Amino acid sequence: KIGVTQGMNLILHSSLSSLGYVVNGANDVIDAFLEIIGTAGTLLMPSHSGDKTDPADWKNPPVPKKWVRKIRKHMRPFDPQTTPIRNRGVIPDAFLLYDGVYRSDHPIASLVAKGKMAKRFTEKHPLHQSEGINSPIGSLYKHDGYVLSLGVDLSSNTSLHLAEYLADVPYLRNSGVKVLIKRKKNVFVKLKKYPTSSLGFINIEKDLLKHKLIKIHKINGTTIRFMKLKPAIDFIVAQLAKNPHYLVKKIKHK
Repeated sequence: KIGVTQGMNLILHSSLSSLGYVVNGANDVIDAFLEIIGTAGTLLMPSHSGDKTDPADWKNPPVPKKWVRKIRKHMRPFDPQTTPIRNRGVIPDAFLLYDGVYRSDHPIASLVAKGKMAKRFTEKHPLHQSEGINSPIGSLYKHDGYVLSLGVDLSSNTSLHLAEYLADVPYLRNSGVKVLIKRKKNVFVKLKKYPTSSLGFINIEKDLLKHKLIKIHKINGTTIRFMKLKPAIDFIVAQLAKNPHYLVKKIKHK
C-alpha cells in the first residue's frame, strides 16, 4: 500500500519490537521485503560497527582510561564476514546470515545487501565518505533507490547524511572520529569527513511532508516512513545551501 514494488532498490531501517509479535521474527520481515521486490530488486540494510573506533573516544559506554592501551592492542579490525553489527536491531543481524548477501568494507558504516545489484552497491565504500556520493548510499541515490523506515523515526535514517556530503557542510570536518584500519600493522586513522548525530533529522519531517517527499503509513500502530531517496536528498541539499545547519538544529522534544 505504501508503494514498495517489484524491482525496487530499497534500504530498510527497522525495529522488530515495534511490530509486536511476529511468528518467525526478523526472518518474516526480511522474507516479506525480498518477496515484494523480487529477484530484480535489491534490499539493503545498515550493518554499522561503531565500536571499531578509538576506545579513548568511547562514550556509550565509556571505558576507564587505564583500559585504553590494552583495548587498542587487542582490538580486531573490521572484517565484513565476522564483525558483528552494532545497535541496528535484530533484523540486520539476521539479514547478515542470509545466503547471497554482500557487505561493504567501511570499518564503522558498512551496509549489507542482497539482490540483483547487491555486489555493485557494496563493492566500493571510501573510508572518508561513509555516506558520500561514492558510497553505497551514493550509489543508491544514483540508481533511484528508496528508503523505508519500519517502526523507527527519521533519526535512524542515516541515508540522509548523503545530503551533508553533497552540500559539503563544514561540520563534516569537525568530528575527530578515528577508526581502526589494518595495514602493515593495525592503526587508527582520523576520518577527514564524518557526520555528527542524526537526531536532528526528526525536525525535517514536516518539510518533507509539506513537499510530498515522504509517505507515512501505519500497520497495527507501527509507523512506516517511505521516500524516494534522490528527490528527498536534492531538497535537503537545497535547504543546506541556505542554512548549513538545517539538519543539526536543536531537537524539538514532544
